[in-house]
Amino acid sequence: MSLDKNSAARLKKAHPLLQQLFNAVAAKTPIMILDSQRGRAAQELAFRQGHTKVHFGNSAHNWSPSVALDVVPLPLDWHDTKPFITLGKTFVIPTAKELKIPIRWGGDWDGDGDMKDQTFVDLPHYELTPWRDWAKQCKPFEG
Repeated sequence: MSLDKNSAARLKKAHPLLQQLFNAVAAKTPIMILDSQRGRAAQELAFRQGHTKVHFGNSAHNWSPSVALDVVPLPLDWHDTKPFITLGKTFVIPTAKELKIPIRWGGDWDGDGDMKDQTFVDLPHYELTPWRDWAKQCKPFEG
């Protein structure tokens, strides 16, 4: 398995640790990278549309290289959350642990595995943690 051309291009804009992690995940299961870097206009649009709770500068996507990615399982079905949960719990989190890459998943913000207590679930979102520390090594991405 491998990434399609667009996913590979998005992944190249991400931090090298995220590149390592998601290349390893893509070798195990089919995925698509939806988003890596997000500039000011794209971040504010995502905010207005309710896809994020934060403005530009307060997202792990707003850096170069990006310290966050939005990744989905293939085939993609936005109405079926089970493949998203399988991707996170079975592939991404275990692979990150194996590679010793500090990751946080938007499907399990507090890391307890119980999404029931989450007020905002973002199943496609993965970020290096703590992302603000990683962002200090990066430049803001205006887009």
